[in-house]
Amino acid sequence: MRKIHILNPAAGMVKAHLYIPKSIEVYETKGPRDMERFIKETCLEDPEVHFTVYGGDGTVSEAVNGIMSAGEEAMEKAVLSVVPKGSGNDFVRNFSKKEMFSGKVDVLKCNDRYGINSINIGFDCDVVVETDKVKKNFLTSGSLGYIAGVAKALKGELSKHFEITVVDKDDNVIEYNGEYMIASLGNGKFCGGGFKFAPTAVLDDGLFDAMVINKMSKVTFLKLVTDYRLGKHVDENTGEVGEKYKNLLSYHQCRKMTVKNINRLGIDGEVIYSDIAEISIIPSAINVKMPALDLTRLINKNK
Repeated sequence: MRKIHILNPAAGMVKAHLYIPKSIEVYETKGPRDMERFIKETCLEDPEVHFTVYGGDGTVSEAVNGIMSAGEEAMEKAVLSVVPKGSGNDFVRNFSKKEMFSGKVDVLKCNDRYGINSINIGFDCDVVVETDKVKKNFLTSGSLGYIAGVAKALKGELSKHFEITVVDKDDNVIEYNGEYMIASLGNGKFCGGGFKFAPTAVLDDGLFDAMVINKMSKVTFLKLVTDYRLGKHVDENTGEVGEKYKNLLSYHQCRKMTVKNINRLGIDGEVIYSDIAEISIIPSAINVKMPALDLTRLINKNK
């Protein structure tokens, strides 16, 4: 199997490239979505490739969209590994640092884009937008950058009027119509640099976890945000909403979800502008192997 390591010079990877042996195939991205283009074109030529990408959740998103847009043969044969070099690295948090995972994981489809970790609508998406602005300051990254983004987003409106339809794991249809703060869902457990927002989510169960948070005051939100970060709003074993949160949020394991009356959404940190989000799950869509071989660690060890 052909093996390609994909580096992003914008993420400070160019210096590491100077020390990588010539025998290792490396591609340096040239701009936004260039990785997606490169992976798609490579898979269309020969899909039996193991891609190791270096970056954060936006990098993972590009890689996933590259493989998925190349078609079924790429989904069957290509393999993806991720070396966490971003500010959030939420997808990688779903894997053990010591135990090897090698297998198929599910992929989210939202309108005409794909995601592998999370989709955020409402206040959560506002936080993504503000966090991206904050992250330009190198002193604020990961959870700290997300918290700074929350602080900035709190200055705006906390709720919007959404029409939401959920199809749960038992094919029950549940509808919401009103003022809501957040409509978010996770294929993985984490978002925002370590916030455990979807405690029962599993990457390979053919479902995604959806959460609808009701309108609330800023004071109430600030009282609960620490529990939200730690995943205490939902029981990790049963999926039951905690007693003190039952009037504040709903939580479902789903197959489909539609949210109307939106203006934007975040898919693995990539902000997409649309007035509707039509979301479904594609079971066992992509081969993933984690943890990844990190060439930069080997380079630093051998220098």
